Amino acid sequence: MLRKISFFSHGSTGSTELADGNKASTDRPDPAVGTKPELAETFLPTRIKYRGVERGTSNANSEFLAVEDQTVLHSRSQPDELLGLHIVCDNPNPSGDIIFVHGLGGTARKTWCWNRDAAYFWPPWLVEENGLSSYRISTFGYNSNFKGAGTNLNIIDFAKDLLFHMSTFSNGIGDGCIAIGQRPIIFVAHSMGGLVVKKAYILGKHDIKYSTIISQVHGIVFLATPHRGSHFAKTLNYILFTAPFGAPPKAYIEDLGTHSRALQDINEQFSTACENLALVSFYETLKTSFGMTKVFIVEKESGVLRYSQEQSASLKADHHTICKFKSREDENYISVRNVLKQWAFRVRPIRPILPMQRSTGNYDVVKRVEAILGIRESAEDVLNIFRNRVMEGTCQWILLRQDYLKWVDQTPNTQSPETFWLVGFPATGKSTLASVVIDHLQFLGKSCQHHFFSSTHQAKRTAAYCLRSIARQLALVNQDFRERLFKLHDETGLTFNSQDQNFKVIWENIFEEIIFKMRFAKGLFWVLDAVDELDSQQLLIPHLMKIQSATPINVFLTSRPIKMPTALATYSSSICTCFLSQDNTSSDIRIYVDRAVREALPDNEQIQGDIIDQILTKASGSFLWVKLAIEMLQENWHTEDDIQKVLTEVPKGMESLYSQMLNTISTQPLRQRLKATRILTWAACSWRPLSIAELNVVLEPEFGGFLDLETTIIRICGHFITVNNSKVYLIHSTARDFLLNGSDGSSPFVNCRSGHEHIATACLKYLSSNNWRRVFKTIRNSHSLMNKKSKANQLIAAEKDYPFLSYAACYWAYHFSKSPLDSEPLLDTLTNFLVKHCLIWIEGIALLGNLRYLIRSAKYLKSYGKRRSRNLHRRAMDNPLRLKMPIEDDAKSILPWATDFIRIAGKFGPNLIQRPSAIYRLVPPFCPCESMVGMVYGSGENSRPIDEKALSVKGLPPDKWDDCLATVTVGEAVTASKVLATDSYLLTLISSNGTVVVWYTDTFDRAREMRHGEYVTLMALNKSSTLLATSGIKTYRIWDVSSGKELHCLPKTAQALTMTLSFGDIDLELVVGLNDCSVTCYDLQTLGAKWQFLAHDPANEFQGCPRMMAFSPDLSKVAIAWRGKPPCVFDMTSSCHDIQRCRTSNSTDAICAPEKIQWHTDGNSILVLCQNTLLVEWHLYEETQVVFSHIKPREMTISKDGNFLLTSDNTGTIGIWTFPRLSLIYQLLNENAFIRDLAFSPDARRFYDTRESMCKVWEPDVLVQVDEEDLEDHSSIGESFVSTEPTISRDESSQSQVTALATDSGDKYYCCGKEDGSVNIYDAINGKKLRKAYGHMSTSSILILAWSDSGRYLVSGDDSGRVIVKRLEVKEPGKWAVYPVFDSRMADPVQQFLFNKTEKLLLISTASTDRVWDLKAKKELCCEQWSSLQSRRWVSHPLNSDLLIWIAPGEVHTYNWTTLQHSDSEHAPTSKTSTPSSPHPKLSHSTQVSWIALTSSSSHIAYLTIPSPSASSSALLSSSSLHPHLEFLSTSSLHHQHPHNLTPDCACDLAGQIKRLVGTYQDQIVFLDYDYWLCTWRVEAGLDDVKRHFFLPRDWLNTGALGMAVVNGQGTFLCPKRGHVAIVRGGIMF
Repeated sequence: MLRKISFFSHGSTGSTELADGNKASTDRPDPAVGTKPELAETFLPTRIKYRGVERGTSNANSEFLAVEDQTVLHSRSQPDELLGLHIVCDNPNPSGDIIFVHGLGGTARKTWCWNRDAAYFWPPWLVEENGLSSYRISTFGYNSNFKGAGTNLNIIDFAKDLLFHMSTFSNGIGDGCIAIGQRPIIFVAHSMGGLVVKKAYILGKHDIKYSTIISQVHGIVFLATPHRGSHFAKTLNYILFTAPFGAPPKAYIEDLGTHSRALQDINEQFSTACENLALVSFYETLKTSFGMTKVFIVEKESGVLRYSQEQSASLKADHHTICKFKSREDENYISVRNVLKQWAFRVRPIRPILPMQRSTGNYDVVKRVEAILGIRESAEDVLNIFRNRVMEGTCQWILLRQDYLKWVDQTPNTQSPETFWLVGFPATGKSTLASVVIDHLQFLGKSCQHHFFSSTHQAKRTAAYCLRSIARQLALVNQDFRERLFKLHDETGLTFNSQDQNFKVIWENIFEEIIFKMRFAKGLFWVLDAVDELDSQQLLIPHLMKIQSATPINVFLTSRPIKMPTALATYSSSICTCFLSQDNTSSDIRIYVDRAVREALPDNEQIQGDIIDQILTKASGSFLWVKLAIEMLQENWHTEDDIQKVLTEVPKGMESLYSQMLNTISTQPLRQRLKATRILTWAACSWRPLSIAELNVVLEPEFGGFLDLETTIIRICGHFITVNNSKVYLIHSTARDFLLNGSDGSSPFVNCRSGHEHIATACLKYLSSNNWRRVFKTIRNSHSLMNKKSKANQLIAAEKDYPFLSYAACYWAYHFSKSPLDSEPLLDTLTNFLVKHCLIWIEGIALLGNLRYLIRSAKYLKSYGKRRSRNLHRRAMDNPLRLKMPIEDDAKSILPWATDFIRIAGKFGPNLIQRPSAIYRLVPPFCPCESMVGMVYGSGENSRPIDEKALSVKGLPPDKWDDCLATVTVGEAVTASKVLATDSYLLTLISSNGTVVVWYTDTFDRAREMRHGEYVTLMALNKSSTLLATSGIKTYRIWDVSSGKELHCLPKTAQALTMTLSFGDIDLELVVGLNDCSVTCYDLQTLGAKWQFLAHDPANEFQGCPRMMAFSPDLSKVAIAWRGKPPCVFDMTSSCHDIQRCRTSNSTDAICAPEKIQWHTDGNSILVLCQNTLLVEWHLYEETQVVFSHIKPREMTISKDGNFLLTSDNTGTIGIWTFPRLSLIYQLLNENAFIRDLAFSPDARRFYDTRESMCKVWEPDVLVQVDEEDLEDHSSIGESFVSTEPTISRDESSQSQVTALATDSGDKYYCCGKEDGSVNIYDAINGKKLRKAYGHMSTSSILILAWSDSGRYLVSGDDSGRVIVKRLEVKEPGKWAVYPVFDSRMADPVQQFLFNKTEKLLLISTASTDRVWDLKAKKELCCEQWSSLQSRRWVSHPLNSDLLIWIAPGEVHTYNWTTLQHSDSEHAPTSKTSTPSSPHPKLSHSTQVSWIALTSSSSHIAYLTIPSPSASSSALLSSSSLHPHLEFLSTSSLHHQHPHNLTPDCACDLAGQIKRLVGTYQDQIVFLDYDYWLCTWRVEAGLDDVKRHFFLPRDWLNTGALGMAVVNGQGTFLCPKRGHVAIVRGGIMF
C-alpha cells in the first residue's frame, strides 16, 4: 500500500502531517524569520544588504538566486527545512528507493517545487508512472545554507550524514519496514547534491558499515552538477567574507572551485569506483540572470563526466529550473522520468514464478491447463535464454523510440490490433531486443504473452504451437479465461495437445470464440519473435492483422526482411515498421566489446582501444559476429602479436566467419573432428535441442563416456554451439543454414539426408532392446503404487536414468522420413525394429500418455514410403530397359506398418493408455490376420507360435482393417435425415419428430436427446460447436450440446420457409435466410431483429422463390439460386445491393439447373451441384468456372479445413476428393445405399453418413494426413495426393447383418439369425458357415434365437411375431439334418424363449402373452394373456423342474410349467421394497427386467432391471442411457411355497460399473464395463473381486451388436460385427 506524505505544514509546530494521521517530526525550532524567502539554493551572490546599504546587487530573478532583503547571517534554519532522510511516498514492499538530494542553499522540498509552490512538488508524481509506482520516494536534506560558523561543514560531512541516515533509516511504521539497501537505489541530485552523492558512494564502498547499502546503488541522475567546479564559487566565498557581521567562507563552497583539491579527489576516486553504475548527466542550456547579464552557472564541460558508461543530455532550463517542472507534460520532466523508468526496468527483480505455478493447491489447475493445451514447457525458459544475453546499458534505444513508446501507450481506435514490426538482418540482436521489450511491457504492468519461433525446434516453429503457447500463458494469469477454457473442454471434449493440431481449430475455438470476445481488465500485448522462421507465414500473419477483438491487442513482431503477405494492405490493422540499422545497434555493440575487452585486458588502454576499433570496424551491426570474434580473441590474447594475428585473420561477414570456424574444426585430429561432426549433426538435424545428458547417451556408443561433455563441445565445435540450461543449441539459425546448405557453391558440412539417417539409426538401435520391457514394467509398478492418474506421462520417471528414451521414442520416425530413399542399412535397421521390438515401443508411447506420437510416426512412415515408391517409378521410367520388369521395393511393408499404427491408436487408444502392457497379448489378436502386427505378433500365418491358452480372435475377415468404426441407430421406423459432428459429440436429426439424438464420439453411446417438438428441416452448430440451432415450422430453438438444455426459443413469425440458418458473429445472434429472399439477424436475448437484408435483383423482378440459399463463412454474402437460373451472390454488407452473377453462355448451361450450392471454407469460391450431376466450382474473385464431370455427386460436404470434398452418388458410393483439383484419394463402394447426409469430423479424420435409421462412422487411414511442413515440395495437401493411387474399399454393411445369436453348450457351434430372415449354423472354432438351417420371410429380421442345451431344438422369432422351431440332428461332423417342429405367429414379437430341463416344453413369452408348447406333441399346452404389457422375465426353478419362476421388478412368483398357474397363490411372494402382488399381475411397472440368468452352479439367479420405455420421456431411449439395477436371488433359501429375493449390498455399486451385461460363466457375472473391458465378478465376492480380462476395439462398439454378445459355458465370447461373428476364445483366462 502506497502512502503519500506531505511536507507542507501550514502551522509552525515543527511537525508534518502524514496522510494516515501520523506526524513526522522535523526536529527543528521555529525560526523568527520563517516568513522570509528561503536562502539561495546556489553558490551565487544575490541581493545582500549591509545595514541598509545596498552593495554588489545582481537582480537575480530566479527563486534560487533571490534572497530579497533576507539577512544572510541568521544562524537558525527555516521552519520548512527538513534535515536528514524523509519519505515522500512510502511502499511496504518497495521495488527500490529513489532518493532526491538538493544542492547548495537548497532544501529537501522547495528545491523540487516550481516557483517554490508546494502544489508543484514533483517527486510524488513518479508513483503515478508505470514502472515507478512500486518505488519508495525519499528526499535528503542537509544544512547547506549560508549560516553561522557552527555550520561550516564540507562535502565529506554531508556525504557521511547521507550514509548515516540511509543506514539508520526507519519509516516510522514499525520494525517490518524494508531497510534502505535491501532494494536497488537510484539518486537524483541537483547541483552540489551530485558531489555529495558521489562522495558518499566513494566512502560507503570502502566502509564495511555501508558497503552493503552502496552495493545496491544502481544509478545517479545529475542535474547541473559541477563535476569540474564553477568559477562562481570563489566569488561567493569572497562576498561572504567581506559582508559586515557575515559568515566566514564556507568549506563546501571552497570545495566547488575549479581547481579544488577536494573535487579532484572526488573525481579521481569516483572514476575507478563507478564502473558498475548507470550515470546520466543533464546540463543546463539557458543562462541564469545575474545582475545586468546572464551566465551559465555550470558550463557543459563541467556538467558532464565523460565516462564510458555515462549518458548525457541537455534540458531546456537554467541552473535553478533544471530541477523544477510545471507539470507531468513538461518535456524536461519526461526526459528525467524516462531515465528513471528505464533504470527501474533494468533493476527489476527477476520475474517471480507465477503464483499459480508455485502454489501446491493450484498444481492440478496448472496440469489441467497443460493437458488441454498440450504444452508443459514454460515460455519463460526460452525468454530467459535471450534475457541473459542483455548486457547492462544495452538495448535501451528501442525503449526510447517515439514510435515504440506510442505503440506501447496507444490503444487501438478500432477492434484491429496495433502492430510494431521490427525488421533486421540476421544476427543483429532481434531476439534479444524482443526479450527486452517483453520485460519492459511486464515491468509496466502490461499483460504480455510471447513466443520465440525457432527453426531448430520443429514444434515451436509452427503457428499452432504459437497459439497454444499464448493461450497457456494467458490461462495461467487470467482466471476468467482459464474458466472459459475449462468450460470449452468440458462441453466439447476438445483438447489442443497435438503437435499437428490444426491451426484453424485453435484459432476459431480459443481465440475467436473466447479471447477476442472477452473484455480483459488490461489490453493484451503479444510479442512474436523471428516470424521469418515460422512454418506458415501466409497463415498466421494475415490472421493477426485481421483480428477483431473486444479487448485492445497490440502485436510486436520481429523478422528478417521477408515478403509481406499480399493481402496485408487490405487489413485495418495499423503497422509501424522499424528497420534495424547499424546506427541502432552500434552503441550496444560498443558497450559489449568495450566491457569484454576491458575485463580481459584491464591494464593496457592502448591495446584495448585498438582491439575495440578493429572489431567495430568489421562488425557491420552483427552482434553474433562480434560475439564469435571476441571468443576467438579470448583464446589467443596472450601476446600482442597473437591478438593482431587473430584480428587480421577474422574475416568480415558471417559466412566468411563460419567458414573459418569450420576450418578450425577441420584442422583438429581425426577423432576430435569426428566428434565435432557428430555433435553438429545432432544440433542441426534434431527435432528439438537436445540436453547434455541426451547427447551423452547418443555419443557414448561411438566414442565412449565423456568426462565433461559440455567442456568438450565448447572446445571442439569451433564456437558453433552454445549451452544454455544444460541444453545444446546452435549459436544462431544462420549457423544451421550454413552447416546444412554451405555457401558460395561449397558442399555443406552436414549432409541433411545423411544426418537424419544417422540420427534415425541411432534412435532405432537405442529402442531395439528387450530390456525396455523390464524398464517399463518397473515404471508401471511405481506409477500404480503412487496411485497416479493413468493419463499422466509415466516416462518422466525414467528421464533421469534414460534421458534419451523419450526423444528416441517420439522422433525416430521423423528422422527416418528425412533420410535417403535408397539407404538399405537403414531399412534393415527399421525392419529389425518393427519385427522384434515395435510392441515395446508402442508400450513406451502409451506410457507417455499421448498416442498422437504413434499416429505421427505412422504419418512419417507413409511419407517416406510414398516418396520411395514415386522415386522407384521415376527411376524405372528413366530406364527404358526396366519398364517391363517388375519394380522391386524392399520397403513395401512400410505402408502396412504405418496403417497398423494408425489403426491401433484409433481402435485401442484409450485402453492402451489405461494399460500400456496390453499391447503384447490383448491387441495383436484383434488385428486382422493379414495386417503386419497380426502376421508378426498375432494369429496370422507368419506369426510366432503362441500359447494355446492365449487369447485368439476368429470369425472375422482376415484380409484388412475395417474402415467402419461404428454404426449407431436412432430408432425403429424413423429415419436419420441430417448429421453434424463435433470433437466430442455426433448429432443425428430425425426430422419427422424433430428429435436430435446426441452420441459420444469415443464410445458411440447415446448421450442425450433434444426434442424440438415439431418437424425440423435444418440444424447448425456455432463455431466452437457448443451450441446447436434447430429450425422447425414455427420456432427456432437453441440448445446447449453438452447438456441438451434448451437455451432460447425464437418464434418464427414469417410464413416463408427457412432455407438456411447460421449463428452470427457472436453466439447470441442467429442469422436466418427465408425463401422470400430475406435474411434476418436475430438477437437471442431480446428475440428481436438486429438487422435485415432483402436480396433484390432488379433484373429479375418476377423470379419467384429461390430454390436454395447459402451464407458465406464470414456471413458477409449470401448465395441464392432459382430454378432454371444460375446462382447469384449478394453482398449483405453493402447498401448498394451488389450482385455478382455467375456467367453463362446460354440457358442450357448445366449451372442454370442448380441442385445444391455450398461455399468453400475460404469464402472465395462456391461449389454448385447441377441437375445432371455435374459439379461446378465458381471462383468469385477470378470470375471463372471449373467443371468437374468425373465426380457425379448426389450429396456433398467440405471439410472444415477446406482440404477435402466428401461426396456420395446415386448408388451410395462415397468418395473423398482433394482440393484444388478434386483428385480422388478414397472411394467406398456401396450397392444401392441411399445416403441422405454427409459430414466430416472437425479434424477431417472421420466422416459420417446417414442412411435409413442408421448413422455410420468411417475412419479410413487415408485421412491421416502427412504434415504440410514435412512435404518435400512444400505443396498443398491436395497436391500431395495427386500422384497417389486412390484407396478403394467396400462397405461390408451391404451384406445381411446379424440380428440374433445363440450358442450351443459344447463350444463347437453357434447359430445366428440375420436381417434377411435366414438362420445359419457356424463352426465355433474358425467361424466358417456350415449350413443354412432354415429361413423366415426375406423381409423379416430375426429378433431372437434359442438353442436347447442338448442341441436338439432351435427356435427363432422375427419382427413380425412369427416363431419357427426346428429339430436338429448331426449326421456327421459338420453336416446337419433339420426337421420341422412347428411354425406359428404371435400377436407381437417374442421377448424370451425358455426350454424346460427335459426340453419337452418351450415357453414363448411376449409383452402381453405367455404360451407353453409341447415340442414332442407339437402343440400348445396353455396360454396366459395379460391385460397390460408386462415387465417380467422367466427362469426355470433350480430346485423343482416342474416350476417356473416369474421375476418382475419387486416381484417373484412361481408358476406351473404345464398350466402357467400360480403355485403359491396363498402366499404371494414379496420383495424387500414392494407390497404383496396379486397372483396374476395386471399392472405395468415403471421398470422392467431386461436380462436374467442362472449361474452354472444354480446358486444364484441374477437379473437386471431398467426403466421401462413407457415410463421414460423418450420412446427412443436405449438401455445404455439408463441406470440399471443388478439384483440377485439366492437359490439356497428359495422354496416353491415361499420364494423371496436377496439383493446383496454391493449389487447397486457393481451396476455402476456395468455398461452391458453379457451373461454368466460358472458362478461369475460377465459384463462389459464403461471402458469396454470384458469383466467377471463372482456373485458372492466383494467389489474388489471384479477382474478385467480384455477390451474390445472401438470399431466393435455397435450398440445393436453388443446387445447380442454372449459368453458360452466354456468362456468363449461371441459378438456380431458387420455381418460376421467374432469369436474370442481364451479371453477369460487373462
